[in-house]
Amino acid sequence: MDELGLIRRKKMLELMRRMGMIETKPKRKVVIEVITSPGCPYCPIAVQMAKELEGKYEGVVARELSVATPEGQRKAMEHNILGTPTILIDNRVEFIGVPNFAEFEKKVRGRLGLTTG
Repeated sequence: MDELGLIRRKKMLELMRRMGMIETKPKRKVVIEVITSPGCPYCPIAVQMAKELEGKYEGVVARELSVATPEGQRKAMEHNILGTPTILIDNRVEFIGVPNFAEFEKKVRGRLGLTTG
């Protein structure tokens, strides 16, 4: 295949990926964990924000962990979490309380290696 043929093939594959005809694996995976507690009025907001980012960006996984479960208790103790909601991104505490959505999205985009915008 000549150079022009390679360029055409590359462009065609790129267009097919954009159209969803070819599934591509994300370059990076970002895990968002929202530590919640029963009865917390703000926790559902933080969970919804994380789920929105999960739906918006390929490679983002959002999970809710309640401190009422053994896994949630373990995670809270591991990170010395005293308040909810607390948001961990890639196992690091990034926000305590409900964050500004733009700041939350910016952190996730940074972890995905995406430019701002």
